[in-house]
Amino acid sequence: MKHILLAMSILVLCACGGSADEEVIDTNNSPDDTKIFTLQNIRFDARDYYEGEEITVTKGTSFEVQWVAPTSESYRIDLHLSANDQEPSDNNKIVGLKCGNASLSLCPNATGEVQCEIDNNDLSCSIGSDFLGSENFLDKDLSSLKFMIKGCDALSHCDVKTFNLSIQNKTND
Repeated sequence: MKHILLAMSILVLCACGGSADEEVIDTNNSPDDTKIFTLQNIRFDARDYYEGEEITVTKGTSFEVQWVAPTSESYRIDLHLSANDQEPSDNNKIVGLKCGNASLSLCPNATGEVQCEIDNNDLSCSIGSDFLGSENFLDKDLSSLKFMIKGCDALSHCDVKTFNLSIQNKTND
């Protein structure tokens, strides 16, 4: 009986030791060790929106888009207008901004904002008097329009936030 208990004790100790080694390996490769770039506080006209929510914009009016990046180090923000579940790409990019660090004047820190306007079937964006870019939506399915904000850090860690875009015609009062 002593030999059986001794053998079982050795097996239990070996098993515990094995899992401890695995735990050390897992801890060393933990995703917590990698900084992840996550956009925060996305706002349209000073109101917080969460990914997937619908933003309603009236033709002929402008709206402000604000974001907060997790760092004031160099990062990139791209704004996209997409239809039919297109992924963000150069084909649907409205604006591409290099942000962060005080040397970049358009969005010099972690917080940034642009003014966008819907008019003549175009969505265009600017910062102050600096025109940044536009995207035409005339040929797109208006029921599936998406406004996407893609942010990436210098190491190409990216985050994409997607919002449904509803475009209304201006009402005559």
